[in-house]
Amino acid sequence: MYFIFYVLTISVCLSTWMFEVSGNKVLLISMDGFRWDYIEQVDTPNFDAFAVNGTRAQYINGSFVTKTFPSHFTMATGLYEESHGIIANSMYDPEFNEYFNKRSKETKWWDGGEPLWITARKQGLKSAAYFWPGDEAKIKGLRPNIHFKFDGTIPFRSRIDSAVQWLSDDIDLVMVYLSEPDTTGHLFGPNTPQVRSKVKEMDDLLGYIVDAFDKASLWDTVNVIITSDHGMTEVDYANKHVDLSNFIDMNVVDAIPTTGPTANILPRVDMEQEIIDNLTNVPHIKVYSKDDIPEHWHYKEHRRILPVLVVAEEGWVALKGPEEYSEPDLGAHGYDNTLSTMKPIFYARGPNIKQGFESLPFSIVDIYPLVCKLLCLKPAPNNGTLDNTKYFIVNDNSESCPRVTSSSSRNYLQIYMLAILSLFLISPIRNIL
Repeated sequence: MYFIFYVLTISVCLSTWMFEVSGNKVLLISMDGFRWDYIEQVDTPNFDAFAVNGTRAQYINGSFVTKTFPSHFTMATGLYEESHGIIANSMYDPEFNEYFNKRSKETKWWDGGEPLWITARKQGLKSAAYFWPGDEAKIKGLRPNIHFKFDGTIPFRSRIDSAVQWLSDDIDLVMVYLSEPDTTGHLFGPNTPQVRSKVKEMDDLLGYIVDAFDKASLWDTVNVIITSDHGMTEVDYANKHVDLSNFIDMNVVDAIPTTGPTANILPRVDMEQEIIDNLTNVPHIKVYSKDDIPEHWHYKEHRRILPVLVVAEEGWVALKGPEEYSEPDLGAHGYDNTLSTMKPIFYARGPNIKQGFESLPFSIVDIYPLVCKLLCLKPAPNNGTLDNTKYFIVNDNSESCPRVTSSSSRNYLQIYMLAILSLFLISPIRNIL
């Protein structure tokens, strides 16, 4: 009997070795509204050290519109906003005849793309998302293995503690959303002492992350990406606005679901050209029919993008009327993604990331295929490319990626191997006994 136990133990060890995960884990953190040049305005020793031990880009190019929900879902899916359908924080769907806001969790709003947490689950890995836009919706029949209802009162360090624990256990991908420095940037404007103080706090948080990884001995198995969704610029709603009601008859408008840096307008039947004509020469805005929206924005092919798009000049806002003049925010985003003030940050460190490397700028859609590569996942169709990030990927495990399994899948494989080996080994032993 002791010999049988010995054989079974060897079988388990062999099966564990044969099916060890080839890819490394990933922690993806978004610091909302972290503009690329905030780093240059204050001392950020932890970001500086992170770059020395990994890779940074001076900035990356966000998606249009540069808003939180669309940008985060683009990052998660690698799809342009016109492809995944989350085209604004607030929007109208003419097919549903319904409005979307940041509390909308129904699958029908979110099923235009496959986010990383679903790609991971479909291929046998385990995923967790901490307040990432879209993570509460069921997509492709799945949600992350771990997810929560949004609660902005949960301290950032508590979120990091949870992420470190999950990665120390059996979770392969963790995505964490942090709402700063965006909140502070909105309240006070980007070029203020309050924002500089908040950037220092986020630098301290990064130091906390590094220390936590040191204590948990995770640097050999986890790649960490720190990025953001967009930047921030100064606004003055009271004095630098274009009141659309001064130029168009609101009786010929069915809906304007979003205003500010951009406004989507749904005209009544046959009123589109009249609205465009009346707004064409108005200072501080540009107006586009849907067909004429610039190609480089990748923002025209979805039905939720309404027939008329107004884009304000940087620092100005397009409003529906006087009721919106009193908006207290002194900072905003949502403008043309080619503006330098709209550019996000990007830092990465880990076993598959080159050290001391500065990458050329790349697109936010390239993050999805990058994370898939690090996790050894086959990406879903997307608009990104590895061509822009392959230069800082090291210790590439491509040849062994087909053998990758999650911890749970590996357990099933171990049991399978154990059963097979037992058939061959135990039967002859019975004869001997």
